[in-house]
Amino acid sequence: MKTSKRTISLIIAALFMLSFTTCRTIEEPKAIIYVYEVDAAGNEWPVNNAEVWLDPPESASQPDLLNYASQKRLTNLSGEVEYEFKYEGIVQVKAEHSETCGQGVIILSYDNVYNERIRLSACYVAEEEEETAK
Repeated sequence: MKTSKRTISLIIAALFMLSFTTCRTIEEPKAIIYVYEVDAAGNEWPVNNAEVWLDPPESASQPDLLNYASQKRLTNLSGEVEYEFKYEGIVQVKAEHSETCGQGVIILSYDNVYNERIRLSACYVAEEEEETAK
């Protein structure tokens, strides 16, 4: 009789412990993009209303990623834009403001908020693009 009570209490304790470890929810990947301008002295400051967009690879098929890629978003007063995704991945990010631009890469993983800093500098057009424009 004593061993059956101990066995039942051990089983109940084990189930109680397992309930805490299995109920953990996985957070979807998030990314926060910070856009800064840099002057010649190396000072930087956040850029308000910079356009930010995602540039996914051509093989991308995730609906949320394609939706973000088709719409440019503007940074807030702190120079930030936040994205939430359903899946993990690696995506290129581009930013533009006035005649400055920059780019970076975000690495998306579950239970993680990825922070990417993009420093804007003068945009240069490739020589091939200049020739085709003529």
